[in-house]
Amino acid sequence: MTSLARRTSPAVSRILASLALAFGFVQAPARAQAQLDWIAPTSGVAVDVDAADNVFTATYEQALGSEIAVTKRDVHGNLLWQASIDQTNGTAWERASWLAVDGNGDVVVCGTLMSGFSNPVEAASVLLKFSANGAPQWRVVYESSFDGSSTRRCLIDDQNDIYVLGVGIGPAGLRTKVKKFSPSGAALWSYFDPAGIGAPVNFKFTPDGAIVITCRGVTGLINGYAKIDRNGNQLWSLAGVASPTVGDAAGDSLGNTYVVHGDPAASGSTVVRRLDPQGALVWQHAYPSIGFRVEVGTDDRPIVSGFPAAGAGAAFFKLAPNGALAWANLDADGPLALLLHSRMVLDGANNAYLSASTLSQMAVCKVNAAGTSAWTLTMPGSNTASLVVGHAPGSLFVVGGQTARIVEPVVNPDVRNFCQ
Repeated sequence: MTSLARRTSPAVSRILASLALAFGFVQAPARAQAQLDWIAPTSGVAVDVDAADNVFTATYEQALGSEIAVTKRDVHGNLLWQASIDQTNGTAWERASWLAVDGNGDVVVCGTLMSGFSNPVEAASVLLKFSANGAPQWRVVYESSFDGSSTRRCLIDDQNDIYVLGVGIGPAGLRTKVKKFSPSGAALWSYFDPAGIGAPVNFKFTPDGAIVITCRGVTGLINGYAKIDRNGNQLWSLAGVASPTVGDAAGDSLGNTYVVHGDPAASGSTVVRRLDPQGALVWQHAYPSIGFRVEVGTDDRPIVSGFPAAGAGAAFFKLAPNGALAWANLDADGPLALLLHSRMVLDGANNAYLSASTLSQMAVCKVNAAGTSAWTLTMPGSNTASLVVGHAPGSLFVVGGQTARIVEPVVNPDVRNFCQ
């Protein structure tokens, strides 16, 4: 139901519910129970799990001489180790950005070497690797010790090669950059955005074997997008997309990309574009919500999440490949009015999970694959930074002010995180 229905009489609410069903909107049924399995007082900016659902988090402290800290806990929340690599520079500190676990259970963390304390500046990009038992493997600072670069996200492919999204100095100056490293930390190639699509926000693997990149203008209300292959070759780019909100992009198995951005002509409206494998526009439609994130499920259909058209909360909608609205749930979290949305992921059954906050608590909201509300769970920790679906059925991990594991009744055993 939309937030409007919460403020109307029961009779009007029933009429609105009937209209909602007729137009593809879904009403939330009674919510299944999800439980907080454990919570640990470890903050973090990113989280990932290995095949045994050991959970890894990365955090940092703004203090001269400090290093990125990586923590590993077992599936029951027991601390296994915490590790860092001494960066030896007493006038700098490391700011963690993202974390990923490879097929061997080793963990990679990207970050930025910050210079100074009261008014720190971004000095260089940093990439670190630890073995599954916490032993430091290597630390790479690139391209120099002070080139003004920074990192945003990292991904690891099936060969354990590492891709890092950030900003770096390229042929056209300071631009969005993707750099690929081997499992041993050797640099393989660098891609620099040639079109000026903005500063990096996020990047993702696509089912067709490529990478999509989302950017935001440093000044102005503008988004940019690009798609590259895993050898660093650009397939297409889309620059200068007017948008009052930060956007997102995700790909399907056929090579299409779904791009999300705000509608500059209509407040409270989300624009979704479908681009073909060459980046040409297939269709573009607007929908009644403020969407920030998109993921494409195993059925090649996109799910968008964000705020309802007015006010706070968790709103979701799903589209058919032709852009028709499959369903919409614009009040998935009920009266909580969630804020500070941080990440959406889909599991193998195409259920959607969104991490967010009530400003005083961490929160996760789940919407079932059919569009009905499943549950919203809050827990101590102020705000969330990320979440990931575990390998064990009904297992979910979230990090922010603290690290926590959520368990839920198992309906479909295939619940591994599909969208990384």
